[in-house]
Parts: sequence; C-alpha cells; structure tokens
Amino acid sequence: MRPRFREYGLSFGRLEPGEKNLLSDVAGVRVGHVSIVMNEPTIVRTGVTVIVPSEKIFEEPVSAARAVLNGFGKSAGLMQIEELGQIETPIVLTNTLSVGHAFQGVVELAAKKKRFRTLNPIVGECNDGLLNDILYPAVKPSHVVEAYEKTCEVFELGSVGVGTGMVCFGFKGGIGSASRKLKDGHVLGALVLANFGNFEDLTILNRRACEHVKMGVVRKNEGSIVIVLATDVPLDSRQLKRVARHSFLALGMLGSPGYHGSGDVCIAFSTQKGYVSEDRELFDELFRAAVESVYEAVCDALFCAETVEGFQARAEAMPIEWLLDGGRSI
Repeated sequence: MRPRFREYGLSFGRLEPGEKNLLSDVAGVRVGHVSIVMNEPTIVRTGVTVIVPSEKIFEEPVSAARAVLNGFGKSAGLMQIEELGQIETPIVLTNTLSVGHAFQGVVELAAKKKRFRTLNPIVGECNDGLLNDILYPAVKPSHVVEAYEKTCEVFELGSVGVGTGMVCFGFKGGIGSASRKLKDGHVLGALVLANFGNFEDLTILNRRACEHVKMGVVRKNEGSIVIVLATDVPLDSRQLKRVARHSFLALGMLGSPGYHGSGDVCIAFSTQKGYVSEDRELFDELFRAAVESVYEAVCDALFCAETVEGFQARAEAMPIEWLLDGGRSI
C-alpha cells in the first residue's frame, strides 16, 4: 500500500476528516479483505471485501438505502433494501461473475450465527476482467467467511481485497476510504470500490492528468463504482437515500461524465435507529460530507494502489508528482 492522499499534504473540501479518515470512523463499522492472486492455472487478480455495519448486524438490522446513477450492474439484495429500508447482513464486494459465490458465502456465514428461512445478502460488484481471468471461479464462499473474520477498524486501501484487479481512470484502482466530521460529534464515512473512468477525464484538484502524464495507462476503462456510506446520525431510509444520491456528485468533480456501460451504485446505512428532523444546516453538511468523503476516497484508491500485471494488461500505479507543488509532467 502506497501513501495516502493526505500524506502528501494534499486535501479536499471544507470539512475535517475523522480520526482515521476511514469508513470505520463510524463506531462499530469494520472492514476486512481477502486478496486472491494466482498465476496457475490462469491469471487471477481478484478478491473479496466485507463491510460489517455493526457487531449485531445479524440480529439487529440497520436502516439503509440505495441509490443508482447508472444501473449496468449485477448486484444482489438491492431490491429488498429499497422495499424494507434496512440491511440485515454484512455488505460483500467482489467481481461481477462471483456475486453468486459471495451470496452463498453470506448464507454460510449467517448460518453460523442463527437459523433462518430467508435472508437478504447484500453483494456489490465491479468487473475486473481486464486484469483478472474473470471466467475462472477463483472466489469461493469460504473467502467471504475469511474476510469477515479479518474485519477490523484499520484496513488497507488500494490493490487489496476486491480492489486487487480494478482499474480507475486508466490507472490501477481499487479500494479507497475517507470520512468527515459533522456537528455534535457525528461522522460520515465512505468506502469506494473504484473501477471507473477514462484516462482523458481524470481531474484532481483542478489538474487534468492527461496534460501531465503521458505514459503507462490503460486508455479506455468505462467501468463501475460501488460506494458505501456510513453515518452515526440517526437517519431513516428515505433520508439516507437523499444523502446517497449526493455521493455521485463527487464522480463528476473528478471528471467522469458517467457512461452507458457503467454500474454506479451507492449503499448507505446508519448505525443509529430513528431519524432526525430535516434541518437545513444538518442536511447541507451531510450532503457536503458525502461528496467530500467520496472524492477523497477515490483519490486514496488511486494514490494507494500499486502496479498490477494482469490477465490482459498491466495497470500502472498512478504517478503522484504531477499533483504536488512544482509537479512535473511525466
């Protein structure tokens, strides 16, 4: 894992980051990864990432919502989030053709906790078929259980877990995370699976990458992104959906107009029951926190990811020099 965005003295937005500047700044939230890297019998660069909303998620569902900017995706469980406004399992992220295996992994994990006749596993996905032989069934249900067992408050970013084979704006992408402090001691955090955007579009802190970086990129990559938002502000499903929709503004600020073949999904949840009155000041702050944390999380995915030689291509780690004071073109 390479240094994060803020470790270079860079920053974005008006709000202050949380203590760790991670999704897990929301108390009780944990994240775990399993990376799967093999060269035999084929080239595998994939993995699983598990987000646990709370210690008692299997017994006490949390309020949740989902928003979709462009629905070119194969996620599982989003329909019931829309219907019931809650999540009752950890959220699992994996590659597009492994959604079924991840779903089964959640079932097996839940069966260790309780008996049930129905369950709504939440599985998000992005397509890592450029760097990973996605037709090879590398992801197993057991990887979900393993990632769950590895969940913790401090976790890696970049080319790790489900991010192992992802490409973002033509550079190596993957997992990013950030958070923002809110009034009254509350916090909102974001985790992204960044696998979207074309190289020609990337703009960070008002600098266009293509004007400074001339080599080492995958030129076309429409891709997708999964955004997970968490907060300890007590919001109901309708209120969470309002916040989730605003997260997509960050993608445009980074230069992406969205594409026909992209799956852009946000899953948002609150760790606290109830709802708050829709005070303008609070919701303006929530909207800003969603945009700022997603923007910085995507930056962290790019900054932290390391070069990966993959199935059909080599995805280079994004150079950093062009963004620093006095940066040079490379």
